[in-house]
Amino acid sequence: MNPAPRNAVSQPRQVVRAVLNEALESKLGGEVVVKSTTVSGRVFVVERKVAWTVLTGPGARSFSTALIDAKLVSREDVEQVMAECRKSGGNFCETLVAWGLVPRDTLRDLLRHHVAAQLETLFGLAEAQALFVPQPRSYSSQLTFELAELTAHPPQSQSPSSPPELDGEVMANVKQALEEAMKIEGAFAVCLADANSGMTLGSVGGNATFNVEAAAAGNTEVMRAKLKTMKALGIKDRIEDMLITLGEQYHIIRPLAAREGLFLYIALHRANANLAMARFRMADVEKTIQL
Repeated sequence: MNPAPRNAVSQPRQVVRAVLNEALESKLGGEVVVKSTTVSGRVFVVERKVAWTVLTGPGARSFSTALIDAKLVSREDVEQVMAECRKSGGNFCETLVAWGLVPRDTLRDLLRHHVAAQLETLFGLAEAQALFVPQPRSYSSQLTFELAELTAHPPQSQSPSSPPELDGEVMANVKQALEEAMKIEGAFAVCLADANSGMTLGSVGGNATFNVEAAAAGNTEVMRAKLKTMKALGIKDRIEDMLITLGEQYHIIRPLAAREGLFLYIALHRANANLAMARFRMADVEKTIQL
């Protein structure tokens, strides 16, 4: 028989965070169940870390959808991996890595971003009921997270790889710069992202089939790989920009000279874009960002 649910509560705001903290302190682990008038969620805790989240309600997206939107896998890939997991009992993420579909570091960054976004939704519910169901659970993956890795603004001493916090004036400047970038001919999505955490500090544009935040999280691996290669070759220089050319799109990654680790990421429709002008304009946009 499973242990009885604990801490069923109904209070404004901080209730979900409080119950999740209790779950993370439990040696047993288990599941935090959240319900509100609009959104329901489940947070799975293993060995005092967050392992997985599931949300249902308006705007909820599955992790497999995030992977497809980031163009890391196809829908067919996802269906085949899920079929294998149902047959073998394997872990979805570990199977993706084992099959060579997504590098582990890239997958971890995107998963962290996805889980963090879902927790932010749950934490922001004005009225919710939450309870912790203690239950020992086996979990065949090391892709689990400390809560500090998932909160929007964790203390820098606890999470040195977390994105830098920006004050209101700086955020307004970033938003203005991104809106200016969206005026570039052919642009349909742009963001400022942190290469260390994979999280965005601001974004504009995107659509139902292109999540710019998920795309930026996936492309942090591109940044890291290039920097690692330069270091291995002894190239002591800075990257001005990187271009990814697709059949119908251009993607430009432009690291910020003024703040190491941050980069601008823009996606353009190839049919409308003037690549040379887009790169020139992105250089100008970078200069307007004051951090």
